[in-house]
Amino acid sequence: MKWYQKTYVWNFLDILFPPRCAGCEKWGGLICNDCLKKIIIISEPVCIRCGHPVQSYRIKCCDRCRSSVIYYDNIRSWAYFEGVLKKAIHRLKYCRDLGLSERLSIPMILLLREQKWKVDKIIPVPLDPERFRYRGYNQAALLAKPISRNTGIAFDGDSLVRIHKTRSQVGLSEIERKENVNNVFKANFSSIKGRSVLLIDDVITTGSTLNSCAKTLKKAEASRVYGLSPARSLRL
Repeated sequence: MKWYQKTYVWNFLDILFPPRCAGCEKWGGLICNDCLKKIIIISEPVCIRCGHPVQSYRIKCCDRCRSSVIYYDNIRSWAYFEGVLKKAIHRLKYCRDLGLSERLSIPMILLLREQKWKVDKIIPVPLDPERFRYRGYNQAALLAKPISRNTGIAFDGDSLVRIHKTRSQVGLSEIERKENVNNVFKANFSSIKGRSVLLIDDVITTGSTLNSCAKTLKKAEASRVYGLSPARSLRL
């Protein structure tokens, strides 16, 4: 099914089963216009590597990126992980409100086009098998697929896997986050070598998960590794 056909299907389902707004619970849309206006979009100036806001255009790279070993080339996020957007992602992630993935992919596609990255394939940050079986889906993959359909960039859900179970990153310190995701991913060398990869995740906080994925992909000789998410948490 082509991307525009899937859009028609979602629109038809919305007519049959009107959705509630993730922010205010009103009937009629996944995120109503009033709630959409409440989402705080991340704007320039931002760090040229991790995309976190900085205080001045004179600051090209944030303190964290200057003091850390960074494997990804660039990452960007659409808006802050708070209020309406936080509720929407929680509903996607924990309440099976899967239509929100299509809605949240729209600003991600626009943001991706602004970056003008040359990307060969889109890879969602993988879940460990146990968590995938429990949840029944990977929310990062649900975000990645409509981006793939609308941009024509190949979706690849197989070339990067999580080989070790990890704790949830929620509530962990920055050091604990790095340790939690260190060496937990494995990449398929033959399908990654020489490719430019776009990683998709739902929320970026410290960037530890994306950096660990990027480290694995670079070891598999990916040419470039980028990252994109709808939301970014305030730094720890």
